[in-house]
Amino acid sequence: MRTVVINVDTPSSAKLLLELAKKLNFKARLLSDTQKEDIALLSIMESRKDEVALPVSKAYDTLRKIR
Repeated sequence: MRTVVINVDTPSSAKLLLELAKKLNFKARLLSDTQKEDIALLSIMESRKDEVALPVSKAYDTLRKIR
């Protein structure tokens, strides 16, 4: 399955694209700004989950050296 995200400027464009998608038997829905932000944040979190995490103390040590 593939996902396509299309940003539209007008409500009429959104309505047209949703109607077209439904006629073609695709699942389609509008996302609120909050939902888009949540999805973006989750995507970032998922992409970084395999990164090695450094202890907070190491970050503090680095900041002290900068001073």
